Amino acid sequence: MSISVNCPVCGEETDHELLRDGEPATVQCSECSHIHRSAIKIPKVIEIRAIVSSEGESRQGTIELTDDEIVEVGNTYVADVGDDIFGVEVTGVELGAARRMRANTRDITCIWTRVIDSVIIRASLHKGAVTYPLYEHVEGETVYTIGEIASVGGRQFRVTRIKLRDGAVVRKPGSYAEARFIKRVYGERS
Repeated sequence: MSISVNCPVCGEETDHELLRDGEPATVQCSECSHIHRSAIKIPKVIEIRAIVSSEGESRQGTIELTDDEIVEVGNTYVADVGDDIFGVEVTGVELGAARRMRANTRDITCIWTRVIDSVIIRASLHKGAVTYPLYEHVEGETVYTIGEIASVGGRQFRVTRIKLRDGAVVRKPGSYAEARFIKRVYGERS
């Protein structure tokens, strides 16, 4: 097992091989081969309850983290929900009855998330005075670019603007966004 601790010979934190567990542990520096004793703390892996939301449906699952991590809104993790595994983005961190933007894993009671590996993209296609609402299931990394031709729900159109989940609107030609960050794509029939 390789760990990172301070080496008294190298004078800095380097990778070490754990020779004997205990308090203190016996370790060997991978840089200079010096063997010494060091008090080490190996992070413990814990399972934290997670609420995984996907297009209006929420399910309970877990996320595995180490007890020394800090979880923030916007971080991405892998969540286990029964036999399924999802790529998720943190939307809220719960500490008892309170919600926070970030917290240490050992203080968290629940992580609120949304699935980002597969999302429903919503688009509004303007054709003259008529607007068509379009929907399609796409991968979260699918890119939509202002000025380029896109296809949603079987219809092709030129992307004119993109409204992001954080409220920002993208209008500059050549600017783009991934589907997992998009609230709605607007386009015109070309």
